[in-house]
Amino acid sequence: MNNKKSGSKFAVRTILISALVILFFVSIIITYYAMLYSETREKIIKSGELSSVAAADKIDKYLSTGTDRMTVVCYMLDNMILSGKSQGEILEYLENQTSAMVNTTYENTTGLYGYINGEYLDGTGWTPDGDYVATDRPWYNIARANFGHVAVTDPYVDAQTGNMMITFAKTLCDAESVAAMDFSVVPIQEVADKITAEGESDFEIVLDRKYNVMAHSKHSEIGKSYISDLGTFGNVLVTKIRKSGDGFFSLRYDGADYIVYTVSLSNDWICLSVSDATSVFSQLRITLIFTIIALLLVVVILLIIIIQSNKRRDQFASLSIHVVEALAAAIDAKDKYTKGHSGRVAEYAREIARRYGYKKKQLDEIYMMGLLHDVGKIGIPDAVINKPGRLNDEEFDVIKTHPEIGAEILSKTAEIPRMALCAHWHHEKYDGSGYPDRLAGEKIPVDARIIAVADAYDAMTSRRSYRDVLPQNVVRGEIEKGKGSQFDPVFADIMLQMIDEDKDYKMNDR
Repeated sequence: MNNKKSGSKFAVRTILISALVILFFVSIIITYYAMLYSETREKIIKSGELSSVAAADKIDKYLSTGTDRMTVVCYMLDNMILSGKSQGEILEYLENQTSAMVNTTYENTTGLYGYINGEYLDGTGWTPDGDYVATDRPWYNIARANFGHVAVTDPYVDAQTGNMMITFAKTLCDAESVAAMDFSVVPIQEVADKITAEGESDFEIVLDRKYNVMAHSKHSEIGKSYISDLGTFGNVLVTKIRKSGDGFFSLRYDGADYIVYTVSLSNDWICLSVSDATSVFSQLRITLIFTIIALLLVVVILLIIIIQSNKRRDQFASLSIHVVEALAAAIDAKDKYTKGHSGRVAEYAREIARRYGYKKKQLDEIYMMGLLHDVGKIGIPDAVINKPGRLNDEEFDVIKTHPEIGAEILSKTAEIPRMALCAHWHHEKYDGSGYPDRLAGEKIPVDARIIAVADAYDAMTSRRSYRDVLPQNVVRGEIEKGKGSQFDPVFADIMLQMIDEDKDYKMNDR
C-alpha cells in the first residue's frame, strides 16, 4: 500500500515537473520566436522605408522641375502682360520656351500653352478644334482654384503620344489668364521599375490624390482606380493607407503577408514600397511549430520512461540537466568563438561554490545557473555576436541588453525563480561600475558574484576573433587586479587558488 502511495505521489510529482519543464522551454522558444519575428519585421520595414524614401525623393525632384519652370515662365508672362506686349510677342515667347524645354527635359514635356488675354495661345504649334473651349479645361479651372500657386492636374492619357501626363498650370497677374505645361509621368514609372529591379521592394507604387495608379512595378496596374476596385489588393491597400497615414503597416490579403511603407509626395501623391513577407514569416511559423512538437515529443517520451519505475528518479534529474545543457549548447552555438562557454562557466562556478562551502543541492543549482547565465543572448542578433573584431559602442550597447533579456525569460518559470538572478546580474562589478543596474558589494546576489568570476576566467582563457587564449600569468594578474573592484575578493581568491593549482594550464581545456 505504501509503495502504491509512494508511486502515485512520484507519478504526480513527475507529471508536474514535466509540465513545468514544458512550460519553461515553450516560453523560451516563443520568446525567441517573438524576438526573431520582430527582428525580421524590422529589417523588412527598414528596407521598405529606405526604398520608399529614395523613390519619393527622386519623384519629388522630378516634379519640382515642372513647378520651377512654370514659376519662371509665369513671372516672365506677368511682366509681358503688365508691359502691354502684343499677343504675337507672347506667343513667340511660348514657342521659344517650348523649344528650349523640349530640348532640356528630354521630351518629358510637350511644351507651353495657355489662355492669355482672352485668347488660347499654344507654343507647341497645336491648333485646337473649333469647339475647344480653354476655360472649360481642367488645367484652367484648377489654376483658377489655386490662385498664386502652381497647381497640378489629375493624370490623363495624351491623345498624341499615348503617355500618361499631368499638367502644371498657374493663374497670371490679371487673375483671368492661365499658363500651362504638360509633363510626362514616364520617368516616375522608371523610378518604380528601377527600385523593384534592384530588389529593394517587391512592388513600388505611386498613387495620385484620388488613389489612381500613376506608376506600378507591375505595369498592368497602371491607370487603375484603387478607390473603386472593391475587393482587390489595391482597394485593401488604399483602405489601410487612409486609416494609417504615412509610415508602415502590415497587410494580409488572400493568404499572403505584406509589409507596406508609405511616404507622401509634395503634391499629395503617395509613394508605397510593398514587401511580400509571406515566405519569410511562414518559415518562421513552421520552425516554431516543429520545434514545439519536437519538444513535446521529447518530454512525453521522457515522461513515459520515468513513470515506468520509481527507481528512475535520478535518471530523470540527470536527463533534466542534459536538456538544460543542450539548451546552453544551443545558446553557445550562436557564437562560433565561444563554443562550450556556458558549460565551462557552470563547472568553474560549481567548483568555486564547493570550495566556499555550498552543499549538494546548492551546487546543483549554481551549476544550472551557470548553464543558463547567457540565455539572454538568444535575443541578440547573430551579426553582433559573431562580428569579427571588437564591437563599437552601439553594438556593445546591444550586447549589454542580454542580462535583462535572460532575466525576463527565466523569471517566467516559477519552478526555478533563482535562475533569473545570475542571468540578470552576472555582469555587475563589486565596486558598482557594472551593468545593467550598477549594484555593488553585498547587494549583488552571492551566486551572481561567483558566476562573474567564473565568466571572466573563461572569457580570458577562450579564443576570440581578435585574440588568442591569454597566457595563464596574464589571466592570474587580471583576476588579482580585479579583486575588490570587478570581483568579490573572497571568490577572486578561490579562483586564484584554482589557477595556482593548475600547474599545466589545463583547467580550461574542456
